[in-house]
Amino acid sequence: MKPAKPQRMLLLTIGALTSIDFLQNGMVAFAAAPIMGEIGASPEEYSTVAAAYASVAVVVIALQRWMVERVGWRRYVQAALGAAAIGAILCANAGSYPALLVGRMVMALGCAGMVTSSRLAVNLIPPSPARFLGIKALATGVCGGMALAPWLASAIVTADRWPLIFWLAAAAALALLPATSVLPTATLAPAQRSDAHPVRLAALAVGSFLVLFVLQRSYYDFYADRLWLVTGAVAGAGALLAFIWTESKSTRPLLKLRSLVEPRYLSGLALFTFCYVTLGSNGYLLPIVLQRSLGHSWSTTGQFYALGLAAGVATWLTMSRLLPRWPSPRKYFVAGFLALAASAWLMSRTTPAPDLWGHVLPALALYGVFIMTLIPVTAMQTFNGVTHDESVFSNAQQTKNMLGQMGQALGVTIATVGQQWLTTLHYSTLHGAIDPANPQYQETHARFAAAFSNSMDPVRAAELATAQIAQVLAQQSALLANLDHFRALAAVAVLAILVSLVQKVIR
Repeated sequence: MKPAKPQRMLLLTIGALTSIDFLQNGMVAFAAAPIMGEIGASPEEYSTVAAAYASVAVVVIALQRWMVERVGWRRYVQAALGAAAIGAILCANAGSYPALLVGRMVMALGCAGMVTSSRLAVNLIPPSPARFLGIKALATGVCGGMALAPWLASAIVTADRWPLIFWLAAAAALALLPATSVLPTATLAPAQRSDAHPVRLAALAVGSFLVLFVLQRSYYDFYADRLWLVTGAVAGAGALLAFIWTESKSTRPLLKLRSLVEPRYLSGLALFTFCYVTLGSNGYLLPIVLQRSLGHSWSTTGQFYALGLAAGVATWLTMSRLLPRWPSPRKYFVAGFLALAASAWLMSRTTPAPDLWGHVLPALALYGVFIMTLIPVTAMQTFNGVTHDESVFSNAQQTKNMLGQMGQALGVTIATVGQQWLTTLHYSTLHGAIDPANPQYQETHARFAAAFSNSMDPVRAAELATAQIAQVLAQQSALLANLDHFRALAAVAVLAILVSLVQKVIR
């Protein structure tokens, strides 16, 4: 007899929760610069918004099971959707940096636990092949949200309607509320509930904020304020370590961290960390390459980035057919890292005027293949050793998603700090090679000056010609720094292929 299929409403809830979270985060990240300009926020202030959102998300994820034990899954998810909608409405009406900060923190209260809720809702399907339908719904929500985000954000920004980003998020959250009626309402008896100690929780909140704040601020202040940044990072890491140590010693911990010390889970967590760091660094850098280094519009950047990530959707549709028949993960790891290496290698060969269809789009498509090969397979393999206890499985999912917030912030920091250093290095090299007595320099300067002299006096035209050459130097320096990033990523991906071939923990 065939197992009963799960309710369509449950599958809709599973897929929509992940889709809403990835969609709103992707749109906000892609449209960061226009949003900053509209509310009059500096990059440093906007980085504080991002750090506050992520630190609230870390604490909310840690408290998720604690809340579910007391109010049940249905009420928790309904409250999360309500908070996400309220926060999005606040952001849509924000006209200043403080208003956006408050709105994003309220959004974090709701959106933080959506991915964890989606994955745990899969377990409402009885153990059988039908449970894979829940996994398919979850992964479809992930790849669909990621692919739609840049396209929608670019279209909205091009139309000069940035608040629509948040109105869409609010509408999606409210539209999902009726579907949550399929979730259970059961709560746990007081004696079985986990404990949230206020001092340990404060250490987690302070530690996560300090670490994330330092990571975000390092975009702008790394070389100027290294001492303060290092001090903040050490203090934040110390608070997080104190939280981990006290939690592991507690008889009624918020998170059962001792039960998570299992080789397969820790190996999967390392893979997830790599994926999140890569998502953070490439998610930050790829739009910049298309916009600033190659000079394309918001609309073109969003369309090509979305087309590239759409390859992830096609990849997942293929993977969902292959995994039930051939579940062994090693071949998927090798294929995923090979796609990443090829993507990075293609991007490292980008010219100042590349063919977007023939050169850039294949690289973006291979990046989408990497995402939707590695993440679903890792998710299916990581938690096999912690499924014996429902609370431990829940804590494993929470810990993974908390790490995801940190990993993506770390990835952005690696990309930005590396780009600062490499751009400066390349600019110094290029600038040092320029000699005003060089005939090629004189010819270029004369060509620019002649173009400007049609609308201004010769002295001003000469000044603008020199400024134009400096601008070209800066653009070329940034492009060379971008190429260095992708060369390094290709090398790391090749190393990951070798590790995948020899490792014996997940095979």
